[in-house]
Amino acid sequence: MLSLFFVPVITSASHIIVDGDEAHHAMKVLRIDIGDELMLADGQGSWARGEVVALDKKSFAVDVLERGVVQENAQELIVIQALMKSDRAKEAIELLTVAGADRIIPWQSERSIAKWQSDLGEKWFTTAKTAAKQSRRLKLPEIEGPITTREIAARFGSGANLLVLHESAVDRLSELGSEITPGPIVLVVGPEGGLSENEIQALSQAGGRVVLLGNQVFRSAHAGFAGLAAIQTLISRW
Repeated sequence: MLSLFFVPVITSASHIIVDGDEAHHAMKVLRIDIGDELMLADGQGSWARGEVVALDKKSFAVDVLERGVVQENAQELIVIQALMKSDRAKEAIELLTVAGADRIIPWQSERSIAKWQSDLGEKWFTTAKTAAKQSRRLKLPEIEGPITTREIAARFGSGANLLVLHESAVDRLSELGSEITPGPIVLVVGPEGGLSENEIQALSQAGGRVVLLGNQVFRSAHAGFAGLAAIQTLISRW
């Protein structure tokens, strides 16, 4: 599979110049050479396959052989991830990206120990971008700012499939099947300490469905990945 690099824009020109950090990684780490084929993407859905035709000290040129646009998914997959320690958060973002989350929203839940910092949005985006390159994902997930429980209920309580993961649930996620309706599928993942009774009640009253992944209890960083895998199978995307 061809290596993937992100550029600000996929132009209509016959060749594209790659510079900055992506060029440095390609030339210094991966040691690309003239004649190598690779993939370029703008992270928004446009992509190009091309051949390296020139190398400079800080950039390289690619002749475009093929270009296209990623087809939009019929249903947006949104993960609302409770905040956790930075190392766990990085792991979660990596897993959510490769599992196909279209949008990732941080949640300051009652039992989250970590607090949202102003630079975390950029860090989460950088982590998602790196994971996308590794998994050859052409369109990057949207990373939003933090959301509250009340905002979750107001925004996704109607017109969306709001699924709340919790070990006390009776309904299994795998049993939803035809109950998934048109509209975004929103997966709520709690922190290491779990969801509070107030949060479960608020999200349930707003129309959320509390569901179970299985008999095992997942770590917060891993639950979203497992949930997305189950959902991708339910909607026949995987």
